[in-house]
Amino acid sequence: MSAQAILAGFRRVFNPFVGLLTGVAVLLMLPMMFLVTADVIGRYIFNSPIPAVFEINSYFIMVAVVFFPLAYVQRKKEHVFITLFTERLSSRFKAVLDAFSLLVGFVAYGLIGIYSLQRAIMATEVREYISGIVDMPVWISKWIIPIGCLAFCVELLLDALERIPVILGREDTQQQEAHHG
Repeated sequence: MSAQAILAGFRRVFNPFVGLLTGVAVLLMLPMMFLVTADVIGRYIFNSPIPAVFEINSYFIMVAVVFFPLAYVQRKKEHVFITLFTERLSSRFKAVLDAFSLLVGFVAYGLIGIYSLQRAIMATEVREYISGIVDMPVWISKWIIPIGCLAFCVELLLDALERIPVILGREDTQQQEAHHG
């Protein structure tokens, strides 16, 4: 079994997880919209805001909306790319630069993920919460960032590994085998 086949098989298993995270993020935008709208109406029309809307949005919903779809956006190649200086380079050199930047992103988000995982474990151990009109257990939300970072790091690593055949100059051979095999 070739390395490309292994990567493709892993993607088939991993893609539903990325789809689930993205679906959760998309679905969470609805309650965020309704909560903010209801809070504004309650605050300015009825002089009675909804308790804990700010906390629910900032500790739970917004964090998930930002971190859960990172891997999906990477898979679709929708992050911002500036190609002004690289568009005239050879595909091999572009693949080297792409792999390097993907690995830098992997390290950066890996560090963010590790740190946030440590914070999530500590917050879970003490059942961290914010006290207010409504006590809000925030330890649950601390797990959103490491989960999103893990998925993003896996996607970055897969993308970097898929650049290897181009870097090694084997892209044309594998494409011909794929078309003839």
